[in-house]
Amino acid sequence: MSANYKNHIAISTLFECARTKTELDMASQNHLRECDFCRGRLSWMETASALGAKEPSYEPPKSLMDDVLRLGQPSRLKQLRNFVVASLTFDSFRDLASVPVRGEGATARQMTYEAEDFEIGLWLRWSGDRTLTLTGQVLSKTAGPIKDSSAHVDLVIDGDHIKTATLSPWGEFSFPDLPQTRFGLHVSFLDRVLRIPSILLVDEEGR
Repeated sequence: MSANYKNHIAISTLFECARTKTELDMASQNHLRECDFCRGRLSWMETASALGAKEPSYEPPKSLMDDVLRLGQPSRLKQLRNFVVASLTFDSFRDLASVPVRGEGATARQMTYEAEDFEIGLWLRWSGDRTLTLTGQVLSKTAGPIKDSSAHVDLVIDGDHIKTATLSPWGEFSFPDLPQTRFGLHVSFLDRVLRIPSILLVDEEGR
């Protein structure tokens, strides 16, 4: 049973725990044992942190892609009526600016967006060939992973839908080998679309 949302472990604390592989303090460990939401957050952060640049490309089967592209028009109309822009609530490069996070492990960036009752966590990792891997997780703050077999995420660059990734049973998705450019995300599920309008991808030195 999850604890009250306002008492959840800070995202910055979980991010540093996953990034540096250090233990949480005793109070946070006790909370983690009781809170499904925080355990889910930490689990995907640890998974994303361990992926690295060699994570193989995840592409859904063509038949599944065709099904996604053929989503019923009435459903699409409902999604347009429920098109919500998500707000940035955490950025490790911004919110941890007073902490020395640009050393070892600084090639990872954690961002969190929220809209309505939903949270979208993003993890960016830089590769040796100066491309990036984006992994993420979509969660309901009250119900955990999204229960929708057709849920998917579109990567949008300059208004064009470049790639599509389906959500795993735990609400996770991945886009490997991304160029360093400005992009957006459209997260579609349960007859709604959560929109992250613009994220600028730069390398760890800000170039």
